[in-house]
Amino acid sequence: MAHQDEATSASTGTGAGVGTGSGGTAGGADVSTLSGLVHETHRDAADLFELARQELAKNTGSPQSPSADPRLAMHAIDAAVAAFSAHLSVMEGVVYPTAATAVPDGPARTAALRETAREAAGMMRGIEQYVQGDRYQPGSGVSELRANLVELGQAHARVEERLLSDLEERLAGAQLLRLREDVQQAMRRAPTRPHPHLGHRAGLASRLAARLAGHWDHLLDTMDARAVAGRPVRAPAPAGLWGWYLLGRPTSDQLGRPTGDQGHPGTGTSGD
Repeated sequence: MAHQDEATSASTGTGAGVGTGSGGTAGGADVSTLSGLVHETHRDAADLFELARQELAKNTGSPQSPSADPRLAMHAIDAAVAAFSAHLSVMEGVVYPTAATAVPDGPARTAALRETAREAAGMMRGIEQYVQGDRYQPGSGVSELRANLVELGQAHARVEERLLSDLEERLAGAQLLRLREDVQQAMRRAPTRPHPHLGHRAGLASRLAARLAGHWDHLLDTMDARAVAGRPVRAPAPAGLWGWYLLGRPTSDQLGRPTGDQGHPGTGTSGD
């Protein structure tokens, strides 16, 4: 589908960065480093939210336009929420615990980042209520929520990248490489939906809660056939016998059978 292709291509990190604007390094950051990997993630999130802004603008501008499909806007902003939710969870669970003990004023700096992450999750939860068609929607519209989230995300990214710069000055190369690998692995199981009241505190219990939330989110993604940027779209599985029964369709071994009014050879019921 078109919106899936756009969302997936946006996740390659070719647009303006969340924290750095359009003045990023030519050709993108060096993703072999931890700070470069996180910088590209910020850029990816910015691209997805910009795609959502464009789709939302189409719907507010010309409703008669063939491209003014509200579903495209919802799919685009849903992909942005999934990417940003995963990033925030991974940083809180993997990077901040190390930074809290390694950089000056680490506990206070990471606590402030956790608070903005929780605030961002609250905004994304409001966006998800629109995406899911929740009748109890927030007072702010989805475009306003998106704009506020982007502004908060830019400030969060600037502070986060300064933290990573200080962290890289204080950790050995092997430690940084291992931390970067941990970030990549954690992204595969990170929550893809916002959880404002879960996983935004330091400690093992919060990390375990975030991991359980990630398993649940991935299950919901599969059930909803949700397109998540950076993740391949699965082909639909065969319905199976119970699936065919529930859908009210014939099973494959019944497709070739003649119906009652078609007659059967040798029975004399076909008529002249």
